[in-house]
Amino acid sequence: MPSRSAYAQATSIRLYIQEFAPFTHTDTKTGEIRGYVTEKVQEIMKRAGENPSLTSTSLARGLYAAQNEENACLFAFRRTQEREKYFQWVGPLTTDHWVLYGRKNDSRVLKRFEDAKPYAIGSYKNAATGLQLAEQGYNIQFAGQDEDNPRLLLNNRIDYWIVSELHGLYIAQQQGYASDIVKATRYKHIELNMLCHLAMDKQRIDLFNKLNKELDNDGTTDKILRKYGIR
Repeated sequence: MPSRSAYAQATSIRLYIQEFAPFTHTDTKTGEIRGYVTEKVQEIMKRAGENPSLTSTSLARGLYAAQNEENACLFAFRRTQEREKYFQWVGPLTTDHWVLYGRKNDSRVLKRFEDAKPYAIGSYKNAATGLQLAEQGYNIQFAGQDEDNPRLLLNNRIDYWIVSELHGLYIAQQQGYASDIVKATRYKHIELNMLCHLAMDKQRIDLFNKLNKELDNDGTTDKILRKYGIR
């Protein structure tokens, strides 16, 4: 395997994120891209001798870039069977749970996730989870962006909201709705990864995966999580 300095001489990597706090997001005060997965990826790049650019964009544009721009990557993102062959993958970078949030004043009780099938469930455009559930016959309502869903939920436009547990709570807190929603049931455990253009040097991808595990094993990942109050 080439030395890490060899990668620094290669074409610079372009990293893309979607606004997905607390994993990846833009600080509204400073304009800096932050989040605990952002910091982990930045540390991976630092140890690899890389000096990447970092851009916040929409999920659709980020996916397009990672598929069409050589040396482009998008994170933090679910690895799905449908998208497996279109990218190279680094991770898992972190784990999370997908849940259904409902209204706190809703008297309905979901004993299992499948009980939500008759109800309107909010997701957002191009979200893998929403697309998969729609294919399974769930009544998925796709908003333009995930940030629309707390308002739609509390205005009775949807019955439940399918979202990452941490991300959903963050959005609700930012909008002042955290005390009005409650976790109705859990959907599944998920892993978030980085996906990169197929033409990227595989040895580069292998190094990133090696460094990702290195961060998990040397305590760096736990340190970043504690900084963001996750652990």
